[in-house]
Amino acid sequence: MSIPQSVMSIGDQAFHACSGLTSIVIPNLVTRIGKYTFCLCRDLTSISIPSSVTNIEIYAFDGCHEITDLYCYAENVPSSQTDLFNNTSIENATLHVPASAIDKYKANYLWNRFKNIVALEELTPPTQETTKCATPIISYADGKLTFNCATEGVEYVSEVSVADAKKYYDAEVPLLGVYRVTAYAMKTGYDNSDVATADFVIKGSTVTLVGDVNNDGKVDATDITRLIDILLKR
Repeated sequence: MSIPQSVMSIGDQAFHACSGLTSIVIPNLVTRIGKYTFCLCRDLTSISIPSSVTNIEIYAFDGCHEITDLYCYAENVPSSQTDLFNNTSIENATLHVPASAIDKYKANYLWNRFKNIVALEELTPPTQETTKCATPIISYADGKLTFNCATEGVEYVSEVSVADAKKYYDAEVPLLGVYRVTAYAMKTGYDNSDVATADFVIKGSTVTLVGDVNNDGKVDATDITRLIDILLKR
């Protein structure tokens, strides 16, 4: 399972009962793992926790019966309030920690039930490459904005702002404005896409998308082709 490297905290029950999850590498910026985060992930066998993690909430790994190896790169034992490994089989698993911290983990009642507590062979935690969401295309039709992305199942985060906001003091105000729309796509297990930007010019009841050369309501490669044809008079 791949978690985006930008993630700084893993919330409560984030992967609760996630079937088919066999290994997890927690990103290097994460400082907290929430309550019941991996609870009942019955197929989870390998876990890697970076040195940045300082707090692991209650029952984070409750019911993870198949754990065989847990790699924890923290020099200091992460603080915890109660049993992290309730209903697990860590008595048959191996805990890998920095050599200088072995005695600390052996002295901690929440961690010393592992069958083996051994020194890490490497001090740099592994990372998992993530796929980046495709940049969305912004379209306009019938008074509505539409976002489309080549990556399926994404969520969109968008913002609309007035690019040329003005104050008027006359009796008549021309209905003319430039609106800037930005949007990016996000999906669990993927890095966020690049931000797409589109400018819309509103004049009266007419809305024009800047760069929409072929008037199809969006700006894409076909507009570039059409623009080249116009410039070359083809």
